[in-house]
Amino acid sequence: MDCHSGYRRPMSAQPADAVPDPLDPELIAAELPEDKRGFFLAQYRIEAEAAREPGGWKQLHRFLRLWRFHAEARKQPGYAEARDAALAGTGGGMSLEDVVRLRSEGRLDEYIARRSGG
Repeated sequence: MDCHSGYRRPMSAQPADAVPDPLDPELIAAELPEDKRGFFLAQYRIEAEAAREPGGWKQLHRFLRLWRFHAEARKQPGYAEARDAALAGTGGGMSLEDVVRLRSEGRLDEYIARRSGG
């Protein structure tokens, strides 16, 4: 008995409601500004080549996650201003110890909201 005898219509292997893979390098590149895109693609080619070896897959995955986070961060309101302030050293900033303390006390979100005017 043919296991496919019940199927008479052609079928697609693609899901009907395909969700784009957020780690798709084409999607990441498309979301980056032009001045970052070339650098990303050059680095991606290096990482993809290294991923041919079994141990390289994890590094490629980390690389794509990092750039996905970067592409997402750039979309956030105030990103450019916060980046410029961080690079110029003009932001308020806080020590790692203070961040850990506020987080352990459950007050970090409140602190961030207050600092950002929210």
